[in-house]
Amino acid sequence: MLIDIILQKRYLIVFLTLGLIAFGLNAYQQLPLEAYPDIANMQVRVITQVPGKASEEVERLVTIPLEKELNGIPRSDPPRSVSIAGLSVITVIFEDGVDPYLARQQVLERIATADLPDDVKPELDPNASPVGEVYRYTVEGDRWSAMDRKVAQDWMLNRKFKSVPGIIDSTGFGGPTKTFQVELDPDKLLSLGLTQKQVADAIKNSNGSTGGSFIVRNDQNYMVRGLALLRSTDDIKDVVITSTDDGTPIHVKDVADVNIGPAIRKGQVGKNEEDDVVEGILLMRRGENPSTAVANIKSQWDSIAASLPKGMHLTPLYDRTALVHHTMETIGHNVAEGIVLVVALLMLFLFQVRSALICAAVIPLALLSAFILLNIFHVPANLLSLGAIDFGILVDGAVVMVENICRHLTHLSESKKHIHYGHILSAVTNGAREVAKPILFSTAIIFVTFLPILSFQRVEGKLFRPLAFTMNFNLIGAVVATMTIIPVLCAIVFARRLPTERTSPITALLEKLYKKALTWSLSHKKTILLIAAAAFIGSLCLTPFLGSEFLPELEEGNIWLRVTVLPSSVSLEKSVEFAHKIRKILRNYPEVTNVITQVGSPDDGTDPNTYSTIEVLVDLKPPEEWRKQFGTKLALVTQMNKELNDEMPGLQYNFSQYIKDNMDEAIAGVKGELGIKIYGPDLNVLSDLGVHVRQIVSAVPGMVDVAADHLLGQPQLQVIIDRARAARYGINADEILDIVETSVGGRKITNIIDDDKRFAVILRFNKNYRNEAMKLSDIVTSIPSGERVTLSQIARIEHRFGATAIMRDENERRIAVKANIRGRDLGSAVMDAQQKVAEKIKLPPGYRIVWGGQFQRAQHAMGQLAVVVPLTLVLIFLLLYATFGSASTAALILVTVPLATIGGIVALFLTGTHFSISAGVGFIALLGVAVQNGVILVSLMRQLQSEGTPLKEAVVRGALVRMKPVMIATMVALAGLVPAALSTGIGSQSQKPFAIVIVGGLLPATILTLLLLPALYEWFEGKKTKKPRIVEAPNECPDLGADEGADEKQSEEQNEALVEAQN
Repeated sequence: MLIDIILQKRYLIVFLTLGLIAFGLNAYQQLPLEAYPDIANMQVRVITQVPGKASEEVERLVTIPLEKELNGIPRSDPPRSVSIAGLSVITVIFEDGVDPYLARQQVLERIATADLPDDVKPELDPNASPVGEVYRYTVEGDRWSAMDRKVAQDWMLNRKFKSVPGIIDSTGFGGPTKTFQVELDPDKLLSLGLTQKQVADAIKNSNGSTGGSFIVRNDQNYMVRGLALLRSTDDIKDVVITSTDDGTPIHVKDVADVNIGPAIRKGQVGKNEEDDVVEGILLMRRGENPSTAVANIKSQWDSIAASLPKGMHLTPLYDRTALVHHTMETIGHNVAEGIVLVVALLMLFLFQVRSALICAAVIPLALLSAFILLNIFHVPANLLSLGAIDFGILVDGAVVMVENICRHLTHLSESKKHIHYGHILSAVTNGAREVAKPILFSTAIIFVTFLPILSFQRVEGKLFRPLAFTMNFNLIGAVVATMTIIPVLCAIVFARRLPTERTSPITALLEKLYKKALTWSLSHKKTILLIAAAAFIGSLCLTPFLGSEFLPELEEGNIWLRVTVLPSSVSLEKSVEFAHKIRKILRNYPEVTNVITQVGSPDDGTDPNTYSTIEVLVDLKPPEEWRKQFGTKLALVTQMNKELNDEMPGLQYNFSQYIKDNMDEAIAGVKGELGIKIYGPDLNVLSDLGVHVRQIVSAVPGMVDVAADHLLGQPQLQVIIDRARAARYGINADEILDIVETSVGGRKITNIIDDDKRFAVILRFNKNYRNEAMKLSDIVTSIPSGERVTLSQIARIEHRFGATAIMRDENERRIAVKANIRGRDLGSAVMDAQQKVAEKIKLPPGYRIVWGGQFQRAQHAMGQLAVVVPLTLVLIFLLLYATFGSASTAALILVTVPLATIGGIVALFLTGTHFSISAGVGFIALLGVAVQNGVILVSLMRQLQSEGTPLKEAVVRGALVRMKPVMIATMVALAGLVPAALSTGIGSQSQKPFAIVIVGGLLPATILTLLLLPALYEWFEGKKTKKPRIVEAPNECPDLGADEGADEKQSEEQNEALVEAQN
């Protein structure tokens, strides 16, 4: 009935289809496009800066009290943290689906109740994803100093870029921070009888303003303002501290040098030949689309750059949309080539250009429908979801529809001499109505196959749920187009000239070969069953050699190198020297365009690193421009690693990629593919265990870039107060600690306000005292009696070693051993490492090891596959049972499932592709196509039987008739993914296993299905219909072997005759 209405309203259908195209194109323009889905969970980080405090104090005074309050937030995991000198960063990870603003509110409420020192103020990091960095730039200008450029970044660019839609923060990295520094001379203080506190109070009390309300004068209100703001170094110098007995004022300039200088630097950025540049990092607001956010940046780029002082300009450094562009370019090539191959195969098999083009019309309509639905359901499109669309599967229904309609039209042209349009509409209607239900059912099988993928959780869910949505939305669009516009197009296109029956030479050859093979298989049921079983078992024997991994690495077109300098207490200046050498070495490679190094941390503490960490971003030219000796990126990385180790031995090098590095850290808390976490209370024990595990893992083949966290080794000058002596002098511990803090590290005492900018005023001793341990002991302070005592009289100064960094996870201290895997699969490499560590490491009581990173993700993903695959089979079985009403028939069709895995496993083995979650999803999709082929065969056999056709004739006739649509469906489905399976473009790596499994598995599965399923169907149905007989026991046993051979020969002759009869 529906088909009749559609054909009666055919011009309305054409109009609606044009409307769909318009809406689809608009939806595509609005569709969020990502190179790679954001797989990080919702995270909130608490950043607390405590200048001057050592790691131990940071952990004890800040991190642990905050962790105590942050435990137990609903739908969150226990926090993880890092405490380094002057900085605490705690990460709270929430479950998927938690509203980010609710999560941040809950964290804020908790930290407000933490028992912290009075001057400690925790802050939340910006509401951005851990992989939210979408753009980087440098602030340049030869006429301007690095400090001037830093001021421009902090007080101009930061605000302007934050106002760009989609951007949540602009983080500055590198460049000295401008401060006003008051450097005291202890000798002058002593001679004048002054203390640090007096100087600090004098400056602080001389910098301020107040309001005196207003007075009325001449009928007007005059505001009264009291202004005493410090504006320059001269103003600070002229501040009066006190006066002598004769009334002579003592100014700040009498006891201190006042100048503009840099604050203690947390980090430094270098670019190519420059050692000190100012970098800006733009963070995208969580949930925004990267392409849109970067487009907004570029639209305001010129106006923002124009606001800078003359001679200062911005230079782009990193653009996330470049990766999006390259990956979409890869998808575009694959899609175009896939469509061309599908259309070419349709023409080759159907041997009718008009029929092939009508079938191909489903592809763009399905895609546009999917774009509309993706927008409606707010599902972003990415490399995995778009790259996994098999256009061959989408046109399967259209092929069946068009072929059946053409058969009816051909019969019409042969049976009637005078044909009018009503006859054509009737033929099209009958042809479409006949196959409507089978098409719906076969599409439903594929649809159901992808449904369980929607149950994936965590990382796997974020990766593959968009793929399942995208494929099913395409199937919906394809089946709707097949049921509506395809019959209408047939009625319009074939109105003037009816199709003629033309047989493709390829189809004729396949039919000829299949007839012979079918005759043999029906006569040798046991043999074909044994062949199929042997092929399945043989393929299973290959699985141990496949190797396993979580997901192939997505090529980003860059290198992210993390260098660890030893000892971990290295100074900033020394690390900057190493960074300069690293840039020089890497810049010598013609394949490299830019090299940027980052030493330490940015000023806002969002990336907590010590000076011993150098991060290197290496931008690369396109691979086609590389030298021939570097055929792969692995070869380039290997050579770089070798040269760096030769030139600068003793440093630890860890190669990764920019986004991948952030992903690894966000998910596992470890910057590496493999993270071996050792938990326990004592830092010394943890450090020793970490060294031993690193040595063991380094010896495992395939393990590279192996490094352990450096927890200890920070030299310290510990000022230990002698409480008894301090008490005798009448001075308390707080006063002594204040002296130590102000004298060496410096203390912020007030701000200088310059228009809309604020600069800290820092009070500390001059360099001579700050940098000499012996002079530190000579620092003088006053006591209540008016006497002066040195620091050595009330405290002792000792040289000791303390913690460089303290990592915590799940409320325990831990150390991590990080490693990458190259030249080997992840699964086997980790298994070897686990075995060797278990053999050689005996953990003390209270200590434990957890193997994390991509290995942990791979294990979780395989566990989900172990649930999803059986669930898929159950859903398919229920669908088959509901359709055929027979459990035995449903079970028989499911025999095609193991056949589907054979070619997929062999394809992975031959191409050297490891089994991954991507390959696993490919196998799930392959099951649906294999079952669909089985349904096409069995449904016609059952239909023929129900019409009274004898079993053997029904099997032979059904198999011969359905061979053509089955082979066409297989070949076009295979062709649709061949470009993706062969692609080597940027971004193709993650979708290749999916495509390889389907391309490799479809053809062998189809051939075995066409041969095995008819034989099994005849055998099972024969068992059902055979009536039991009472057989008298013979007096003598006959020669069963001879009779069996005779029966087999007779059966083969009968099958040949029956096959020929179907012609």
